[in-house]
This record gives sequence, C-alpha cells and structure tokens, in this order.
Amino acid sequence: MEKPKVTGVQHVGIGVRDIEKSRTFYRDVMECRIPMADFGVVHNAMPDFFRTSSHVFNGWMYMQEKDAIVVECIQRLEPSPRPIHKQVRYGDIGVNKMTVEVSDVEKFCEAYKDKVKFVSPPKRADIPGYGDYGFAYGTDPDGNLIEFISGSKIQVEEPLGRIRSLGVSVTDLERSIAFYQKYVDFDTVVIEPHEAFSGLMGEVSGSEDTQVRSCLLANSNGFHMLELYEVAKPRGRSTPFHVLWGDYGYLEGCYICSDILGLSRVLMNEGLEFISQPTSMEIDEEGLKGTAWFIYVRDPDGIPVELLELPM
Repeated sequence: MEKPKVTGVQHVGIGVRDIEKSRTFYRDVMECRIPMADFGVVHNAMPDFFRTSSHVFNGWMYMQEKDAIVVECIQRLEPSPRPIHKQVRYGDIGVNKMTVEVSDVEKFCEAYKDKVKFVSPPKRADIPGYGDYGFAYGTDPDGNLIEFISGSKIQVEEPLGRIRSLGVSVTDLERSIAFYQKYVDFDTVVIEPHEAFSGLMGEVSGSEDTQVRSCLLANSNGFHMLELYEVAKPRGRSTPFHVLWGDYGYLEGCYICSDILGLSRVLMNEGLEFISQPTSMEIDEEGLKGTAWFIYVRDPDGIPVELLELPM
C-alpha cells in the first residue's frame, strides 16, 4: 500500500522540572503565547512507554503567533523524574536543540542577555551553498539548548522570529538522512552535508576542536525543518538505558501524519521498531475537537519519533 503522507514537524516535547517556570519562559521570552492544549494532571496516558506501570504527569502545548514549531512541556510527577544527562552537551544523541530565527544574532544576544542564559557568544560560519550563518546558543530553564540564528537567507523583522527547526544528533548521518527521507518525508535537502560548524562548538560540546557534519532537510508535503548532525569528536553521548518518557530534557520530535493507522501498517511491514502501538486520545480545545491518534517508533539510533494524526 502507498504510505500516507507525513507533513513535517508539529511539536517538540520537553521534560521539565517546573511546569510553571517553563511556561513563563516559553510564553514571555520565546513568545509561545497561543495555547494549543493544557493537559492538567493526567494519569496513565502512556502505558506502552511505562509498560503499564502507574505514572502521572502535567503538561501543556503553546505556539508562537508565527508559523512555527509548537512547544510541549511535560512535568512528570510519578515516578520521580531524573535528568537524561546531568549536563546537556551539543551532540548528545537524540533531539538535541531547537533553532530560532532572529533578526541579528549579535544585537539579539545583547538585548536578551537578562532573559536568556547564553552559553556561547555569537559566531559566524560560511555554509557551502547557503552562505553567511550567524549563531549563538542559549538554554531554557532546564539547560536544554536553543540555537539563535541570523543571516542573509533569514528574513526576520522583529528581534525574535519563529522556531523553525529541530536538531537531532545521530551516529551515522547518511543512515539517518535515508531514514527521515523515506519514513518521515523530509525529502528536500535545504543544506547539503557540510563541516562548517567544526571547531566552533567548544562552549556547548565540551571540546574546542569538535568535529561535526550537519545537514538541513525540509518536508515537501508541509512545513518546518529538521537538522541532522553527527558529532565525531567528541562522539555524541548515547541516551542512558534507564531514561523514561518525561525525564528532564528533550523527549521527542513529533511529526504530523494524514492517516496514522495506514502509516502504522506500512511501518510495521517495513520492520520498524514500535515503542507505542496506535493510541487514541480525545481533544477538546478551542478550535480543535475530536479524536487524535499517535504512535511512537524508533529511528536507527533508537531515538523516539512521534507520529500524530489530529482531528480534521
């Protein structure tokens, strides 16, 4: 059967320590002011992840007024959460950052120095086939990396623009490109694999001579982008085996699908590893009501990939 379309990144899921502190940061600083969902306290909603063990969490989803990736923050209440890594490093395997467009990265860092904890100064790279790329790294209240970028290809009038892409750190760039192109429909190469960031990531990777290969992909069916990168020196740290959904850190990227049951059949026939079988949930939010469906599969590095079908 023909594979149902996947139409790009819908949201990024983040496990946080304090749901209200994170809400304040993403609403007031990152301008995610439009509520998409407010879950409240939820019991036992992710049985496949917890293998039916009891679990409780609170969470919300907010988006910017711009056409941008939605942010979902989850505070797990039971069982007690732990950090995925005590200190987040650029190159940790999995969803490793979000990237936000700004009008001018140097001016942005100066204007937002009391609002964002910056962990690297503004830098410049010349990306082959793309051109000038200015960037700086900050963190959210839990230390998760946020990249702020500006350049000749980025047109932003306000100081802070949209959350435009997710960054996923992988162990084999070509293998991951093939996976996300085939199964998640990121079939358009915006930036070819390059090494322009090598030697520039010391503050966030822990090594001044970090070697990294990166590319940027877009989805021809829909919206938002995906950056895949392989950090070879130092090699990106794997996800600890004991991590549970809702531990502190980036949890997953979520991608919109037109037919989750049809896609599930295709992915099962392809032999992909499922973390969660097709699961339904009722949505009763302003502007969005009905039954949504989701699944979780693993990519070649074991990274959770959420696929979501929203009610029409």
